[in-house]
Amino acid sequence: MEKSMIRIENAALKLGDFSMKPESFCIPEGYIVGIQGDNGAGKTTLLRMMLGQYDQMQGNIYIDGIDVVKNKRNIKNIVGIVSQERTFFMEENADGNEKIYAPFYSVWDSEEYHRRLRQFHLSTGKRLGEFSTGGMIRYQMAFAAAYRPKVLLLDEPTANLDPVFRDDFLKIMQEFVAEYEMTILLATHIEADLSQIADYIIDVDNGIYSMNECVEGGKKWI
Repeated sequence: MEKSMIRIENAALKLGDFSMKPESFCIPEGYIVGIQGDNGAGKTTLLRMMLGQYDQMQGNIYIDGIDVVKNKRNIKNIVGIVSQERTFFMEENADGNEKIYAPFYSVWDSEEYHRRLRQFHLSTGKRLGEFSTGGMIRYQMAFAAAYRPKVLLLDEPTANLDPVFRDDFLKIMQEFVAEYEMTILLATHIEADLSQIADYIIDVDNGIYSMNECVEGGKKWI
């Protein structure tokens, strides 16, 4: 029987006029799960719920058996986030950011961090603020490779990127699942990306979210 890495139990949220309706399902370990929906449908909100960012959330979300709201400090070691928001020390280079952040993680593989930086053609001497949008996405993947979260959340990472880089990035995600046994959740409005790599799909529509499984010839509800 497959292990459930993420368990959602009647998780719901009210944010002003917007709400995420209650839903329950489990996500097995070691798969790529697509979160699809239009802009403003609630994809980012769902990812933030999984990070435990809303104390007012109703229901429960467990990642590797840990309640994300009650254990925010522990969650940061097992859940990572990649997005187009620039949350690092942008005036520092890759080495500087490593010195700042590495002590905060229970696992940090400096050798793997630098191997991925080389693979992604990122200069360790260049300030992060000088990286392009695609460069920052690659940097965040190298950073994730260093501390190897069990779950990696990606919020529209391929938006505004050229098709060639998008294809390379999808292959990188598959590498991470194979090499690090990660569970990856990819939120995007680009359905073509999901059709290439997603094992499961979470459909989000105006705060209503539900999960289905990708199978040959179409999808089936689970």
